[in-house]
Amino acid sequence: MKFKQSEVQNQRIERITTLHLIVGIDMAKETHVAQATNYRGIVLTNRHLSFSNTIEGFEKLQRWMEGIQQKHRLGQVIIGMEPTGHYWWNLANWLTHKGLQVVLVNPATTKRNKENRDNCQSKSDPKDALVIADVVSRGYYYEHTKQTQVFQRMRTLMSDREFWVANSVRLQNRIIRWLDIRFPEYSSVFKDWTVKRSMATLKEFPAPLAGVGDIRQYAHGRQLLRKAGLNLAESTSGKRKGQIVVSKRGDSSLRKYLYLATIQLIGINPVFQELHRHNVQVKHKSNSLSLNSWVK
Repeated sequence: MKFKQSEVQNQRIERITTLHLIVGIDMAKETHVAQATNYRGIVLTNRHLSFSNTIEGFEKLQRWMEGIQQKHRLGQVIIGMEPTGHYWWNLANWLTHKGLQVVLVNPATTKRNKENRDNCQSKSDPKDALVIADVVSRGYYYEHTKQTQVFQRMRTLMSDREFWVANSVRLQNRIIRWLDIRFPEYSSVFKDWTVKRSMATLKEFPAPLAGVGDIRQYAHGRQLLRKAGLNLAESTSGKRKGQIVVSKRGDSSLRKYLYLATIQLIGINPVFQELHRHNVQVKHKSNSLSLNSWVK
């Protein structure tokens, strides 16, 4: 059996009778706006309704609709809204639980029909609500069916999975970009950076001293210290001898990784352990100043 959109459209239009109250709702985070028309698109109220996104606001909407139905002797109601973000979810389910018919309108349809009444591109919440009611009366909507709790959980799980898959791909691309910049030769060693040996290598050496560049360009280690801001600074005037401190006028990232590398070497390398002990005990340097003796 062939599917014909025109037949479905006709069926939707035929469902709306002279006894229908059509309500269009413009959704927002805190305050929604509703407009009401009959099946011909005639506005049935002098003013739109604003109501909060709370149970009190939902009950206010219900009383407002019931009042219009009684006044104009309308026995049925169809409520249209845009599925904007997640703001519509609670209201749609609450109305469905009350036994009211809720339909959804594609935001693109609302946008295309915005100038039908006034031939003007102006936008406001009451106008959007009225446009939604208009497109519902012409059958441009689709049904909202409240899913059972099991299917709601499945939908949430699928949505979360899609998010984390996309996030994972984005993070992998950032890692590959980082490797291309910091380790341009890495792909010649590991064709796939996700293999165990590669991950172990990155864990042990998370970043090279890339801020240094080609180390052969430095004639002396003190040039590297100055670049990292690890050169010593002293404030002396007359007979006053100031404290000697690390200047910290340089690349903070390079300074960080030089410091971490030095701490690691002092912890595991006996040569560096002895040099550090000599600096502290014999030369009477502080622990922080002793670090400047490594790159020479």
